[in-house]
Amino acid sequence: MTTWKFGNYDLSSFGVVTLMDDHLDIPDTRGSDQVIPYQHGAIFVQKYFESRTLLFGITITGETIAIMEGLIEALKRLVAPRSQQTLTKVLLDSTTQTVLAVAESALNPTRPAPHVTKLTLELTLARPFFRGSSLIPDNTTTINASPKAMTVNNPGSMEELDPIITLTGPLTNVTITNSTNGASLTYTGVIDAAEVVTIQTATTGEYTATHSVDGNVIGNVSHAGSPALLPLNIMDNVLSITSSVTTTGTVKVSFYPPYV
Repeated sequence: MTTWKFGNYDLSSFGVVTLMDDHLDIPDTRGSDQVIPYQHGAIFVQKYFESRTLLFGITITGETIAIMEGLIEALKRLVAPRSQQTLTKVLLDSTTQTVLAVAESALNPTRPAPHVTKLTLELTLARPFFRGSSLIPDNTTTINASPKAMTVNNPGSMEELDPIITLTGPLTNVTITNSTNGASLTYTGVIDAAEVVTIQTATTGEYTATHSVDGNVIGNVSHAGSPALLPLNIMDNVLSITSSVTTTGTVKVSFYPPYV
């Protein structure tokens, strides 16, 4: 049976946990297809997942009312912070997946018996997918030819939109093209030997590019084929990398696999 931890506390330590089947579902999507006047049907538009909620039913019992109420107080202290905490899903094979979540709804407790309280813990997931606990295997590739082939495997159950792309010099005017989905990313400029440019998505959603010497270089980055910087499909993605300098520079793509 899958077990759950919130803020590093096992929810079963408070009582018997029953989880509604919504954790087996996928989130709703937002957006709609485009309707063209005087034409049948609609034009497909790619949708994006909404935030989601997970509901946990918890039955708390105690040998005495004081013990039961103590467990309830401990649970309330856990969910009281207004900031996100880590929700961890531990699968039957002991692998873990995590996501940030926050409790934003009342617990709605009921007392069917003096020593028994039933309540519902509703957790909101602003980003609706879980992440694996380990980065994908190191795929650092030396760019000693142009173009240079590279394969990135996404073992998750949904596309990765926010990989970390690490360019280590010497490299100049680098373009990474994902031939699997047609998306591409270009860094225009010189990266000298031992210098590093890290391109990623910040936790607040904006794209960033940081040069180990020059600082913010997001103006050097452009992308095409997708609103995301470099989306990676599920399973293998075949990349082609070009650079004006082809010696010992490297490209690395990393992320924690996303699970919907």
